[in-house]
Amino acid sequence: MRKITIAAVALLGSVALAGATTLPAFAADTNTNATLAIEAGVLSIAAPATLALTTALPGATSTTTVPGVAVTDLRAGIVGWGASVSMTPLTGTVTATVIPTAGATYLPAVATLTGAPTMAAIGAAVELTATAQAIQTATAADGNNTATWDSTLAIVMPTNVQADTYTAILTNSVL
Repeated sequence: MRKITIAAVALLGSVALAGATTLPAFAADTNTNATLAIEAGVLSIAAPATLALTTALPGATSTTTVPGVAVTDLRAGIVGWGASVSMTPLTGTVTATVIPTAGATYLPAVATLTGAPTMAAIGAAVELTATAQAIQTATAADGNNTATWDSTLAIVMPTNVQADTYTAILTNSVL
């Protein structure tokens, strides 16, 4: 009888110990929505602040390189953009003589790209006027991108031009 008592006490102790032990609760899932906003930046263009053309004689052509014209598209989208250029007539600083833009040309090189824009260069020199002329086009984009190019600016001097220092404003634009 003694064996049964010890066994019964051991069994009761095991049951009591099992009842005192906390069983793990079943975990319930909970979801948290995470939101991330991507802010759109701006579309901009940068070009040199000053250029110095070569000295030219009447009837000759004056040229220079327009280095590092750069479009930066931080709009984080898929919309393309178009770059253009225009120029005012050249005006003499002493004589106030005006050289019209007729015969002035701007030839953009192929752009160096970052990001993934689909680019289309004009591929030929555009005649400069006071009205903006298209020079580079990004037909599509995939997020932020940049395009940088050099250009050649050439101005044919009239045969009757007066000796002077002439200035004009070359405007690079992007839309």
